[in-house]
Amino acid sequence: MKKMPVLLTFDVDGEMIWRCRDPENANRPVALSLGEYGIKCGLPRVLKTLKKFDLPATFFVPGFIAEKYPHVIPLLNDGRNDIGNHSYSHTYPDKFPSKEAEEEDYKKAQKILTEQLGWEPKGYRSPAWEYSVHSLDIIEEMGFEYASNMMGSDSIEYLDTSAVPGGRKSKIVELPIHWILDDAAFWMYSVRIVGKAMQPLESVLDCWCREFDGLYEDYMAEVAEKGDSDICFVLTCHPQIIGRPSRVSVLERLIEHMNGTGNVEYITAKTAVERFRARHEA
Repeated sequence: MKKMPVLLTFDVDGEMIWRCRDPENANRPVALSLGEYGIKCGLPRVLKTLKKFDLPATFFVPGFIAEKYPHVIPLLNDGRNDIGNHSYSHTYPDKFPSKEAEEEDYKKAQKILTEQLGWEPKGYRSPAWEYSVHSLDIIEEMGFEYASNMMGSDSIEYLDTSAVPGGRKSKIVELPIHWILDDAAFWMYSVRIVGKAMQPLESVLDCWCREFDGLYEDYMAEVAEKGDSDICFVLTCHPQIIGRPSRVSVLERLIEHMNGTGNVEYITAKTAVERFRARHEA
């Protein structure tokens, strides 16, 4: 029986998630401490959970964070995990003043990550899960093999931005994501984010389990009909958010729920992309 692929992905944003929202946060130690928690406390807790269940994961790391916290990449680079480029400054792509500025930011991150890893990352995840008019050109020119930003499918596909003027199909593989499977949508909180409220733990767990159940049902139906399926479950979390003690228990209970099917396989983005390319020509 074919096992449904599950990708546990983590954006190790640290304080960059706050600095990019408001440059003035660079002068607000309390705001920055929210991100620092992710590095000091959240990430070790996430890694402990992955070790508990013996699972690989995919981490997207801004170059600034890798540079400021040089111990982070060695912690993640254990031979099982995949590490992707998450820009240098976590600037929203449409906020760059030019293509050159955007490209310089990504290349700066790539250089730092490559030097620390000893190998070149092949995946890219955009800050804010959006592209500028230049982003696709840049990530193609940089040789990225996969991205994980689009919300138009439940299945792994080749990246297609043709919905917008100047968009097109690409040979880059796209790993589907959605806000409903992102911890930030439920728990990212600040007094400066107007109208935002933290959601109950049980509600988030129920939502994620129901999402998994629905995708698993569709996956199994497609396998029964066609012999294979590109449907996958991609969870996106942030150590500073999911890494709180109460919330990491939600992650553990979700893993236990998925394991209860006896028919899931936890893989990295790299492995998912290799398998997809083996089945589908660009």
